[in-house]
Amino acid sequence: MRIIELLARALASGTGAAIASAAVASREGVIHGSSAAAPINAVAHCVWPAEAMLDERASIRLTGTGAFIHWGAGVFWGVMFEALRGRRASPAAIVRAAGITAVTAYVVDYHLVPERFTPGFEAHVPPRSFVPIYAALGAGLALAALAAKRQR
Repeated sequence: MRIIELLARALASGTGAAIASAAVASREGVIHGSSAAAPINAVAHCVWPAEAMLDERASIRLTGTGAFIHWGAGVFWGVMFEALRGRRASPAAIVRAAGITAVTAYVVDYHLVPERFTPGFEAHVPPRSFVPIYAALGAGLALAALAAKRQR
């Protein structure tokens, strides 16, 4: 697979993953007593450590930065997913690659990178919320890939 093709597919699947996981993180934030923007703001803690973890208001500065960083991370994980699934993967192989990518993303995000580079969701949701958030990441990857496959 050419690198340009892989990156184009990763852009699509990673965007799907970022949208799905951000929506679930926001929902989990609300369920657990924060605002919908708070978990997304927290992603910006690598830029504004103190403010991003505490501010629950939606803003261009924190929510916009957090959303942009989260989207970039989604595309990053999209590259891994697209490389794993290959060019002509079956639906089962797509789902398997999405699951492997989601589990890897969780392990890297919360067990391998320094705290400053974690997503920051933990400031507003309990650890049990990571299951639906990362499941949504995997589902977003898989659904985007399956939709693209169907269009061909």
